[in-house]
Amino acid sequence: MNHGENPISVLMITVRADHGGGPRHLELLLKHLPADVEAHVACPDEPPYRARLEYETGGRVVLIPHRRFTLGAALRLVAYARRNRIDLIHAHGKGAGAYARLATMLLRCRSVHTPHGVHVSQYKPWARRLYRAYENLSARWVDSVVYVSDEEREVARTAGLWPRTRACVIVNGVEDVDDAVRADLRRSGRAQLGIADDRIVAATLSRFDYQKNMQEAYAVVAASPHILFLWAGDGEDAAGLRRRATSEGLDNVCFLGSQERSAPLLAMADIYLSTARWEGLPLAVIEAMAMGLPVVASDVTGHRELVGASGGGLLYPAGQPARAAAQLARLSGDAALRSKMGERGRAVQQERYSARRVGADIHGLYQSLVASQK
Repeated sequence: MNHGENPISVLMITVRADHGGGPRHLELLLKHLPADVEAHVACPDEPPYRARLEYETGGRVVLIPHRRFTLGAALRLVAYARRNRIDLIHAHGKGAGAYARLATMLLRCRSVHTPHGVHVSQYKPWARRLYRAYENLSARWVDSVVYVSDEEREVARTAGLWPRTRACVIVNGVEDVDDAVRADLRRSGRAQLGIADDRIVAATLSRFDYQKNMQEAYAVVAASPHILFLWAGDGEDAAGLRRRATSEGLDNVCFLGSQERSAPLLAMADIYLSTARWEGLPLAVIEAMAMGLPVVASDVTGHRELVGASGGGLLYPAGQPARAAAQLARLSGDAALRSKMGERGRAVQQERYSARRVGADIHGLYQSLVASQK
């Protein structure tokens, strides 16, 4: 346990370290926590984030399986936490929560849970009831739930999750982008790919899976031949969409694969597109806002709070790619509107969705929980 002036020892858990908003959030949090937090991470051994998280923690990483709970891994994690005198465990995501609650029960330390999206509407009724029972029964080993958006908190309340657990909202945040850096990245990126400066480009940074709904994004591409789409990311749907684009002769989309950093891609774009079926509070969209890009996004949880409420873009009804294409056409034909919405979104990002603020708010929560245990 933490004593006197010793740092707060925190073990953060994530069951994925591949490309995605959850691991990226964790990396940013580690960068912006104050020096009196000694951070440790439990994550899978996979690129790119295992190495990044190892760098941010100075090597304090313990390995667990990718999106899978095993008792052996859980007991190794408990032994690691006991050996390193962990004060508090912070679970990032549902899978991490299973490890965290067992460890918290055995170690009697403090525990924080960040769901990073509450998706119970996607479950069948029996699965929804079972999941709710599991979460609420095991919540006795959760001291605080941290929601990443007001919408996420409301979805959890409606679903009957964690009704008696202390909770707060600490919205996701990213690092601000300097104007000169943005201009240099745009120039060099477009030159490298041979894209004319006056070509309208829409970017998407995403996993290619059911949640992110890139099949719908493909339909938007097909309906928008005047726009060049840059897609970065990988996943189970990527290969099929590449083959389909080739066979159908769709030449206005570039599959760039997984990218180490989002900034070079976003700087090349004029618009950002997200077709997700659901979200928590998507970091890729916030990073697009930080780059001054107007956003076209599906009208779902997470997008509404970011795009609709901020005025930083346009929403469309999920499942209607023609409506998304119409919103893109509206923005592509109106440079003044793109600039207005992009600057509005950027101002909101700097005021509300800052990585520095996230670090300060999480630090305050850690301090209050550890102090209350003394």
